[in-house]
Amino acid sequence: PDLEGPPLLETRELNLTTGEAIRTKTFWLLIFASSSQALISTALVFHQISIFGTKGIDPGVAAIALTVMAVSSLIGTFFAGILSDKYPNRYILAGAQVVMIAAMLSTFTITLPWHGLLYNGILGISGGLFMTTTSVIWANYFGRKNLGSIRGLATTSMVGFAALGPMPFGLFFDRTGSYSTVIVLFLFLPVACGIAAFLARPPKVKH
Repeated sequence: PDLEGPPLLETRELNLTTGEAIRTKTFWLLIFASSSQALISTALVFHQISIFGTKGIDPGVAAIALTVMAVSSLIGTFFAGILSDKYPNRYILAGAQVVMIAAMLSTFTITLPWHGLLYNGILGISGGLFMTTTSVIWANYFGRKNLGSIRGLATTSMVGFAALGPMPFGLFFDRTGSYSTVIVLFLFLPVACGIAAFLARPPKVKH
């Protein structure tokens, strides 16, 4: 059966072991597709005050903007939950990459405080879309029986990407005094991750 959705009406659930999961192309496509959110979003939030400072915006606004991001993330999470039950999860994951690209590009338009709030709102929506979709897609694709160990590997990789993210952004800023170059260079990542997400079809059930 096609375990991609929508909605799942099959009585038989595909349950792969961890070893079987990591031998599928889908597993590695999903690992890569999840990397952009972990790496880029963490880097942008880590350097939030500095990014706003280069635009002449007060650090207090940067702090308020994080609240906007939290609220918009809740909104993204809510709608991703609805969409995940109606449409193939890989489409939503690919769509989240598009929103991430929009957030990255919006950093170039920040000149006023409300621009910064809008940027954080877009970034929060992308995070919410990622959060819900990457939670349900592993169960929908690989089953629930060994979900803990499979998700454990996926989460470990995401933590690794998150840890790496702030470093290149900081290095480029130290050299150039701006985040523009590094943001442009890293635009390739959500583009590539969007393609990977789109290609991440559910593993086939073997009879």
